[in-house]
Amino acid sequence: MYEISFYRTQRGDYPVRDFISEINKRDRAKIYRYIVFLQEKGAALRRPYTAQIKGKLRELRIRVADGNVRIFYFFFLKKDIILLHAFKKKSQAVPEQEISNAEKKMRDFIIRYERGEFK
Repeated sequence: MYEISFYRTQRGDYPVRDFISEINKRDRAKIYRYIVFLQEKGAALRRPYTAQIKGKLRELRIRVADGNVRIFYFFFLKKDIILLHAFKKKSQAVPEQEISNAEKKMRDFIIRYERGEFK
């Protein structure tokens, strides 16, 4: 089993957790079921549940009542999955701005981990 962690900003915010908390109760439950599924399957989880975006960056793909939710994540060390960024997808393609945002969070996490901010 993998360990799921929510990325924490330097200000102490949790972008993915905060995003999920603003979703209606039914969709929030579905999102958490998908996160548990990712935790159980890890790297063995494939489409349609997940897809590689760019480099180490992957997305968890969740269809909810009013559209699609995407949660960007990456595998860290051996059994850690870091949930970085979430958004409601409104177009066919994944917006480059969303990818860039997730990549910045991934770099920030790695730098801060190397400094000893995370265990």
